[in-house]
Amino acid sequence: MVSESFNLSSLRTIPMFSSLSDDELEILRPGLTVATFSLGETIMEEGKPGGRLYVLLAGQVKVVACHRLEEETVLHVMEPVEVFGEMSLLTDEPVSATIIATDYCHMLTLERDALEPILLKNPNVCVSLLRDAFRRIRRLTHEIVRDS
Repeated sequence: MVSESFNLSSLRTIPMFSSLSDDELEILRPGLTVATFSLGETIMEEGKPGGRLYVLLAGQVKVVACHRLEEETVLHVMEPVEVFGEMSLLTDEPVSATIIATDYCHMLTLERDALEPILLKNPNVCVSLLRDAFRRIRRLTHEIVRDS
């Protein structure tokens, strides 16, 4: 759990959490933890189980398909306040890409076991998470169409 001194209202800079009230943000506190990753460290690996949502607070990560194969492709570079891991967390399917720290990274994480009860009891949190996921899918779809 993040400490009581952590200012949860700062989460409003993250689109997924921007519409949540102070009370709804406070509901998230027990499930939030802080994680750090070093340059080059693999955070999530394509094809492996997920189960955790990450909010990048500082640093940079790259999203890679077919990591360590000849056809390896960098799909996206993520900057602070971007979120990843939510698709495998919500679908319970394996991670769809490898995430690698390209800098020292500081993140908030939220485990599936902590998030599911929150989503079931707080539909606003659920709707906010879904809206953000669909915005990102739309943005990535436009990027793919533009680049092809």
